[in-house]
Amino acid sequence: MAVARLAAVAAWVPYRSWGWAAAPVGGLGALLALIPQRAPRWLPACRQKTSLSFLNRPDLPNLAYKKLKGKSPGIVFIPGYLSYMNGTKALAIEEFCKSLGHACIRFDYSGVGSSDGNSEESTLGKWRKDVLSIIDDLADGPQILVGSSLGGWLMLHAAIARPEKVVALIGVATAADTLVTKFNQLPVEDSGRKNYISLHSA
Repeated sequence: MAVARLAAVAAWVPYRSWGWAAAPVGGLGALLALIPQRAPRWLPACRQKTSLSFLNRPDLPNLAYKKLKGKSPGIVFIPGYLSYMNGTKALAIEEFCKSLGHACIRFDYSGVGSSDGNSEESTLGKWRKDVLSIIDDLADGPQILVGSSLGGWLMLHAAIARPEKVVALIGVATAADTLVTKFNQLPVEDSGRKNYISLHSA
């Protein structure tokens, strides 16, 4: 049921050459159906298990993640603000990928869930680095990024930073404009705070 609700709100936008042409709204299933199949669409579910692992980063907090092996393109689920990799949407995406035999990665931001770090010290810039670490160090081949809420904002940043690895984007209640709106609504008296936010979210 959660997959059906997710498919109803998700839309994909291919951005090769950054043309940003609108694509049909059909969710993850419609997107994956358009990709030429080079492997069987079904893999035995008993072989597709995920266990908690950690991405070790020398100068940054270690990230907790679960990786489902499967065919390409893989799916990276980017959660919303303080959301966990065991949330309803993340689990629904993984189950959907299992049903089609596609690879899937879900993870916790630094300072959130099972990952190392302190949430009070987290910034958008640090979480952006988390997303890029997942794409660079864990994702094999081309990826479809699925960003939920604030994760949609980070998804866009990641797509710009790694255009060679990202083949499509799916936004689920993407909060890309919320951040800019809130920032612009800060009063003039908070100009120092504005400078702090801009420096720490880059």
